[in-house]
Amino acid sequence: MVYIVAAVSLIAITALIRLYMLKKEMKQIHRQLHDYNQGLTEKKVDLRFFERDLEQLAIEINNLMDLVAEAKALRRRTEHELKQSISHISHDLRTPLTSILGYIQLLESDQVTDEERREYISIAKSRTKRLQVLLNDFFELSVIESMDYELKTEKVNMNVLVPEILLGFYDRFNERKGEAVIQLTEERLLLTADESAIKRVIENLITNAIHHSDGPIWINMERHESTVVLSIQNAANHLQRSDMNNLFDRFYTADQSRSGKGTGLGLAIAKSLMVKMNGELTADLSENQIVMKCVWRLDH
Repeated sequence: MVYIVAAVSLIAITALIRLYMLKKEMKQIHRQLHDYNQGLTEKKVDLRFFERDLEQLAIEINNLMDLVAEAKALRRRTEHELKQSISHISHDLRTPLTSILGYIQLLESDQVTDEERREYISIAKSRTKRLQVLLNDFFELSVIESMDYELKTEKVNMNVLVPEILLGFYDRFNERKGEAVIQLTEERLLLTADESAIKRVIENLITNAIHHSDGPIWINMERHESTVVLSIQNAANHLQRSDMNNLFDRFYTADQSRSGKGTGLGLAIAKSLMVKMNGELTADLSENQIVMKCVWRLDH
């Protein structure tokens, strides 16, 4: 009988001790979470506990803290990019608009000759077209990046599509000082993708190369196991390796690309379309040569 009473007492004491430790550790977790939520500390919950289940709970709480921190960082980056975009859009809209208004005021003058009037009208038209291109590009990018934007997938024969795209640049290649060196594989390359999206990506990359390089442009398409790789290479003396991380950001101006050469949105549009197609678009800089690579998965 005495042994039974002693055993029950021991069990009761052990239970009380465990309950005491459990409440103490729960208060510890509460205090640490309170300090974290109030911004008093960035330290996460300690993982050494008497109760193993509380350790597992602390681990999951810390994982949740990591997710919250990542979400906050993403929100800050998004807000920063939005502010930058608004700033760039305002600048790019204001510049041609101011110019257009200036030439319209000149046209209203009675002292303008017919020759000057024709010149001012031509310049105003040019500024208006640039403004139209900017608005179209920004609208296209906003549509592409929207959650409900869907691609129209179909069978695409790259052996037919890519030469057709390059043929459309024939006159622009001939107008340049540097030649276009084109190498396309004869292997059959068949994709399931959005043909118009592929065309837009390649056109943007070639246009970018033409705008920002006077030397030769190398265009190569080949098969790499289960992928097709299209690369476009040209001289890029104005770029640094540090530019590579930002090259596909909207309005990025490593070489002042918005000073009449383009809207600064072409590469961002190309990148967004490649992401939508589950493809890859990368840029690498080596010995003052930039290489843009598009990678799509082939049909089996």
